[in-house]
Parts: sequence; C-alpha cells; structure tokens
Amino acid sequence: MLESFSRMDKKINLILASASPRRKELLALMGTPFETRPGNFLEPKKGHQSTRDYVLALAKAKADHVASYPGEILLAADTIVEINDELLGKPSNDEEAEQTLSILCGKPHRVYTALVLRDVSSGESLQTICETIVYMRDWSAEEQASYIYMGTYHDKAGGYAIQDEVFNPVERIEGCYANVMGLPLCSLCSLFEQKTLPLSDDLPEACQRYTKAKCTYYPTILQNMNCQRGTGWPL
Repeated sequence: MLESFSRMDKKINLILASASPRRKELLALMGTPFETRPGNFLEPKKGHQSTRDYVLALAKAKADHVASYPGEILLAADTIVEINDELLGKPSNDEEAEQTLSILCGKPHRVYTALVLRDVSSGESLQTICETIVYMRDWSAEEQASYIYMGTYHDKAGGYAIQDEVFNPVERIEGCYANVMGLPLCSLCSLFEQKTLPLSDDLPEACQRYTKAKCTYYPTILQNMNCQRGTGWPL
C-alpha cells in the first residue's frame, strides 16, 4: 500500500500525463486540482501478450516518459479498441477512418483503458484496467462518408466518439461509458481511494451529467470501497 495523504491537510500535486481534452474534462469532475504534462514516445506494437497486458504496458510507458518530480502524483492512461482479436488505433487519414469504421459498423467490440497512478517520491504505482463492451449501430455508407468528411475521427481510438450526437455511432454498451471516452472515473476513484486522495462527493452524478448517459455500472465499483468519509459514496 502506498503512503497515505491526508485528504484535507496536504496539497496534492496531481499530474495528468495526457493532452486529451476528454481526459482533462473527465478528470476535472474528480474535484482535485491538476495540471497536464503529456509525454512523447513511440508506442511499441503488440506482441504475444494479452490485450489487457498490452494496454497496461502502454499506460506504464506513458508514465515513464513524462517529466516528474518528488512530491507529485502522476496519472497515466491508455485506451485501445479490440474487435475479433484485432486492435484498432487512431485513424490518421480518411482512408484509414473508412477502413476502421467499416470494420466496426453493426458489430460489438471491446474498449480497454489502463490507469496507472504513480507516487513519484516512492516510485510505487497503483494500476487498474477497465473493460467496456460497445455495440455499434448499423449506419449507412452515406452517414459514414459524411462523418469522415467532418474529420472528427482524428485522435480517437477506433475513429469514433461515443458522445457524438450527430453520427451517434453506439447503440448500447455494457460497462462504463466514461471508459469509452478514455477515463473510467469509477475505476480511477478506486485508485484515489487506495491512495486516500480527495474525492468529489457527487462523482457518479457529475459523471452522468457530463456524459448525458444514465449509468448502472458505478455501484459495482464503488460499493466495495472502504470510504474514509464514513458514510461512503452515494449509491
């Protein structure tokens, strides 16, 4: 177990190792001040390891390639999309976006996000992986072409945004909605709890307001947490 911090009496120097605007917005819902400090490294290709091991390795590598200093808490995350044992990355052009979206159209896939929370002073880390099953709707070729023309597929694993209200690519999910956006807040909350970092009193409600999605997933994560607030999280 990492050394605990007082929730009220100690300033938390939280660093988000990411430039993703979606992760920044989601992390802000936790209520803990932070700064962003993205790193830069060449992601290795997946070898023989499992998808879960691979995404965790990527998150750890992100944490390793960000400048950090004693007294800071570093948060790194990586999200990947898997369908039929194939990983789908971020399309870099229209042709790749067409190929990626054509693979996903009308089919289920899995989204994995690995989180690494590192105490820079001690070098110790907490980690977790969140998995969501995503069922895509069967859109038309015209809808897909229009979406690609808009260019919003850039910087998105799988080439889509679950929250896109125009393209509306997702029919339903099993698991965490915020995970598909790149930062599963309930899973992160569990890491914060282990580290005794500050927690927002209304995180589940704030997350649902932000995502505009009703969530039945968070009780499975939060109900087992030994919250030091005494009454625990509102379920």
